[in-house]
Amino acid sequence: MGIGLLIFGAIVAIVGLFLWMSKSKKEGKSAVLSVTETSKVSEVLENFESMRSSMGNGNFTHFCELKGVAHSDSPITSELAKKQVVYYSSKVVHEYERLEETKDANGRMQKNWVKKSDVVSDNTNWANGFGIKDDSGFILIDPAKAELDAIQVHSNFERGAPNADALVKFKIGGISFGLGDSTPGRKTIGYRYTETAIPLGQSLYVLGDANDREGRLLIAKPSDKSQPFIVSTKSETELTGDLGSSIKGLKIGAYICWGLGAALAIYGLIKIVMP
Repeated sequence: MGIGLLIFGAIVAIVGLFLWMSKSKKEGKSAVLSVTETSKVSEVLENFESMRSSMGNGNFTHFCELKGVAHSDSPITSELAKKQVVYYSSKVVHEYERLEETKDANGRMQKNWVKKSDVVSDNTNWANGFGIKDDSGFILIDPAKAELDAIQVHSNFERGAPNADALVKFKIGGISFGLGDSTPGRKTIGYRYTETAIPLGQSLYVLGDANDREGRLLIAKPSDKSQPFIVSTKSETELTGDLGSSIKGLKIGAYICWGLGAALAIYGLIKIVMP
């Protein structure tokens, strides 16, 4: 038992180390947000033109912070909320109960209804020419690999049919549905519809690398992996506050793991020395 306690204590201490490493990473991100000054889009464009004039295309890179609104000349309509957006992610989840057999404490088989869920539809789309616009200009954004914060624009739960495993099927907005379960031992609870989006004109905070590596100027993920790439509907103050809360929680969690790990190790040693 003593050896087992030592091993378990070491595992708990290692978990604490991972929590501390995550805390340090978030502290670094928070520091970057604090020290990076907000630029105007026009300032980035001017720096780009100056660099291109002297060194040619493909050499410009500038880590920057921008604040403005989400914009595209070709906005799209979100699937569920039907709003004009530059981005949306919609999901439909089928919630149901399935009859499953389990053993009770006496080894006898029992049948119980167990709640389950399956994703029926999960769609994500970006508008062409998406970018950030302030009172001085507009610049494109390549959102690939960005830490994205969108807002919820739709949330609804409908009980019962329509249902994806049905005897009679039909389609609504490209999603197949139907009436009546065709799978034995299963009954539908309902469908949950959720959608997050960045509406057209939504306030936007962007932290990333302005560059022309792809042949045109845009904000993208920095080559330096230590620098964050954020596209968020939250303000800088909100993001900093979220990071602060997360850092505090991770720090407390690490201390708890280390304390518990040390206690288990000491108790394990006592059990080994004094069985």
